[in-house]
Amino acid sequence: MLLAANPVLQAARDYWRALPKPVNIPDIRLIDAATLPRVILPHIIIAEITHANFDLGRLRLCGHEIARWFREMPEGMDAQAFASLTEPAYARHMRALLAELIQRRKPVYCKSVYTLAPLEPGGPDNVVTAERLALPLADGATAVECLIIVETLTASDSRAGPLRLLPPEPGVTVTHGPFEVAG
Repeated sequence: MLLAANPVLQAARDYWRALPKPVNIPDIRLIDAATLPRVILPHIIIAEITHANFDLGRLRLCGHEIARWFREMPEGMDAQAFASLTEPAYARHMRALLAELIQRRKPVYCKSVYTLAPLEPGGPDNVVTAERLALPLADGATAVECLIIVETLTASDSRAGPLRLLPPEPGVTVTHGPFEVAG
């Protein structure tokens, strides 16, 4: 099973599956913050989608682990402000993720690997692995208008953030894995 090794993403997918789906996906108005599994709250982003360019619109909610890792992801941020924090390759990756989510109307999983320079000269690289699950939501319509992204980040060394991952710090290389339906 795709999410078996990540209990945070599995809890998010299970929560999404249990929501009523009046238009084959849950409506964001059905989400009650009090019912969100506690394990996903630090790792959550709830955002609106801009259909014209498959971009994130306004960020409605950002968990503290996401804010700690990325340093700049305040709630209420709009798509242009978000785009100013990202590099073009990451923005293209996120647009492709949103396009996949809109087309499939099912949870979509992907993994990104950030390779950072060693803490000490000659030491091993630090690898930060980001696993994310995007969950589609409607907003009073039949189209995917919003989404929940639940993302966990783990580092191979002692660094646990904050890191500048959006855009990456100098010397960071990023690779993105393929999108997989996790419905």
